[in-house]
Amino acid sequence: MRSEVERSMHLVIDKSETFAADQTHINLNDSRYTSLVNDCTALAGNRPFKPLFGVKMIELNQPVLYGISLGSGGFTIERCGAPLNPDGKYNETADVFLSRVLENIGAIPCRKESELKEGESLATVCEEDGPTKAEILNSTDFTFTSGKTPSRSERQPALRIETDTNYKLVKFIDPTAAGEGQDEDTITESFINKLGVGDRQVTYQPLYFTAFARADKRVDNFGGEGQGGPLNGAFFQNITSSNVRFVIDGSGSMSACMMWGDGYGSWRTFYDPNQGRYRDTRRICALTRMESLISEMTMILEQLPNNTKVGLTSFSSNGYGNHKEWNESTSGLVRLGDEGKRDSAIQFVNTLDNDRVTRWGGTDPWNAIQSAFDDTEADTLYLMSDGRPNRDRNGGNWSSWDHQPTANYYAGENDDRQHNGEDRALIVNTTSLGLESPWLEKLSELTQGYYNQIDKDSLTEGEDDVS
Repeated sequence: MRSEVERSMHLVIDKSETFAADQTHINLNDSRYTSLVNDCTALAGNRPFKPLFGVKMIELNQPVLYGISLGSGGFTIERCGAPLNPDGKYNETADVFLSRVLENIGAIPCRKESELKEGESLATVCEEDGPTKAEILNSTDFTFTSGKTPSRSERQPALRIETDTNYKLVKFIDPTAAGEGQDEDTITESFINKLGVGDRQVTYQPLYFTAFARADKRVDNFGGEGQGGPLNGAFFQNITSSNVRFVIDGSGSMSACMMWGDGYGSWRTFYDPNQGRYRDTRRICALTRMESLISEMTMILEQLPNNTKVGLTSFSSNGYGNHKEWNESTSGLVRLGDEGKRDSAIQFVNTLDNDRVTRWGGTDPWNAIQSAFDDTEADTLYLMSDGRPNRDRNGGNWSSWDHQPTANYYAGENDDRQHNGEDRALIVNTTSLGLESPWLEKLSELTQGYYNQIDKDSLTEGEDDVS
């Protein structure tokens, strides 16, 4: 699903707002797509098939359709469209093909009697003689409004989708997000529920997904045991090391919005890089810098081989929420294939936008970078930041005079690095988001790494973080 979204031109959706005259190609209810929807519904047989969105390929007349249906384990996401040949090309002359993409999509749990508000009753939904799953799915609405499908209620699929104003983003979000004036709940993301054996206990798994149509960069499949070449993303590229550290920016400026959605919703706080401060707005943001980083890190951690040893550090300001390290019980790298470690690393990354953005902190990367150089087992560092450091290494004001000395200092740290009696220099690959960063570029040059600048035209000058 991710690869097809990323190789597509745009989404095809059903939305409550009126499409513009030049947007009929995006309207899933347009007559040109009726036969595809009917074919997919027919292929599902006696199971429901509710379209979620389509992805339009340049080489196909009809989009590839993704919908939700039912399987033995509950709700499922299914793909319907032209099949792919072994060489990766579409076979449009073949019959439309229906296949299962993801099983065990969770269902929103029923509230307890004590949680009901005055006048509410769940008897028609949650009692044993209530609607079947098929009836519930058939009555569930997946129409986009202001860029989002509706919030879910009891027993409905625990899946909600968001897109952007250009219909190029697919993002799974909190299925029960409270609106203005509504009470918050404990559900914070779309999720999978898999029934166990024996006592039929339920295993809960968060469902994180973000993908862009016609993405300039995408994560390539590394392969389960490291076969298939390097792993590439927008922030981090050419990942081949089995002993790697990621040091990522957790500062407040990472809350800046990269992709605005349609309409207005609840008040949210974002960092405004043009004004150099936080601001509150009801305008819907489909994707922030942090959410984009979290999405890519999640993909990378899912696809790195089991034998990869990883370190993860988020830097901000000392004492702030995002100044933290994964797996603090050990100062060394952790093998992703060890029991529970991969899920733990993904969970850590997905906590980076939990706190209020004004509590994320500023830009103080020095301890995190030094720890990476002190770890002689690591041979590669991926360092990413979207702002200038608030202070230099010695606590003074940061200026252009610090660029070369800072790069020289850390490059010099490689002179003393040894592992098992052998010299091991740390390769430092750096990424700058939203501004030019001469010191990061110089650091990579001196350590045989690469410098990656993203969104370099979005700002004429870089921003400082506000703590």
